[in-house]
Amino acid sequence: MSEFTVTRTLNASRERVWQALTQPSHFEGWLPAKPGTAMLDVRTGGSWQATVISAEGEEIALTGRYDEVSEPDRLVMTVPGDVVTAITLTSAPDGTTQIAYTFDVDESMHAMVAESVDDVLGRVSKVLAGTA
Repeated sequence: MSEFTVTRTLNASRERVWQALTQPSHFEGWLPAKPGTAMLDVRTGGSWQATVISAEGEEIALTGRYDEVSEPDRLVMTVPGDVVTAITLTSAPDGTTQIAYTFDVDESMHAMVAESVDDVLGRVSKVLAGTA
């Protein structure tokens, strides 16, 4: 296992990115989850859950926990597979936000993790565009 960080820039303020990550209606938009199924207890020691629908139409319940919450700049949470990810948000002078996802994963998984983060951040960007 090795620490691996994927860093990208989002065209929104840090506060808006934080809201997209931590408010149920926005969370459902980028997960993407079935509407009305996201329940987020965004606090250190809290948990999250939501239901996604697979390509085959099967409902899949996902759960995770929040290991660290420091609004509006850091979330440490588990994602499916009980993988811990640290999400760090940094404001830039131009109004954008640098988002860094850090995982402790096997080196053979780095490319897959980067692709997955890019996919998620593409959906986060769409949610942010709709909340402008």
